[in-house]
Amino acid sequence: MHVQAKFSNNLNIFEYSIVIRKIFYLGPPGSFSQEAAEIFGSDLVPVRSISEIFHKISVTGDYGIVPIENSIEGPVNETLDGLFRHEDIYIVDHVEIPIEIFLASNCDTENIRRIYSHPHAIAEAGDYLERTENIEVIRTSSTSEAAKLASMDEAGAALCSMKAAQHYGLANTVKIESKSRNITRFILIGRERNVEGSRHIILCVIPDRPGSLHSLIGVLASRGINMNMIYSRPLRDTIWKYYFYIEFSGKLDEDLLLTMGKQSLRILYKGSFKCCR
Repeated sequence: MHVQAKFSNNLNIFEYSIVIRKIFYLGPPGSFSQEAAEIFGSDLVPVRSISEIFHKISVTGDYGIVPIENSIEGPVNETLDGLFRHEDIYIVDHVEIPIEIFLASNCDTENIRRIYSHPHAIAEAGDYLERTENIEVIRTSSTSEAAKLASMDEAGAALCSMKAAQHYGLANTVKIESKSRNITRFILIGRERNVEGSRHIILCVIPDRPGSLHSLIGVLASRGINMNMIYSRPLRDTIWKYYFYIEFSGKLDEDLLLTMGKQSLRILYKGSFKCCR
């Protein structure tokens, strides 16, 4: 059993008096990730993928901003896997960003032949896309990359933010109306773990036997702690085996983590934050 959690005086607790250094975010410029990163600092560096953000933090000791969940499309798997693989990278803070999607181009709407965007934006614009004909939908790593590609395509458009449309000079914009509120949760990650806040995140691997998950969740229930979210992801090194991402609200102390650890083969306490909701 491996329990990576200690509440001691020498635990690195994040304080806002610490100067945030460089922040890596999912680029290129104009992305919603950049908007989230700007809340925490101004020395921002765009990178090509979420996995690269984790790698950069491991090498430099700087910070990164990554999306962890979208209110329409759910958890961001690449972020969860990064938290699991990088034991020395923790959650420092948290922010929720409302997402407004625009169809942006430099051509008339009837002349659009290709639409670029991130899968989450494509999902939000599903009703609009169903009404279109003879238009190719091309997936990209971010909405800002979509805007960049559309700016180089005379028959192309992007589903992106207004900021991205303006950054890449896409003059024609139409807001995509959504039936549901679209919010993306972002986490600031780094080498310091924040232990202050009412919302907590752990990752764990449990024994493959009947009742294992029930026993683990029972630890929270017996203490009157509300589990806000549970999500399973495959272990890459063992086929058909999984780890669990668990987010919960309530009192967190060493005894709770140790008790949960007794029900787990491996447990990682990744940090806490104040919930925006």
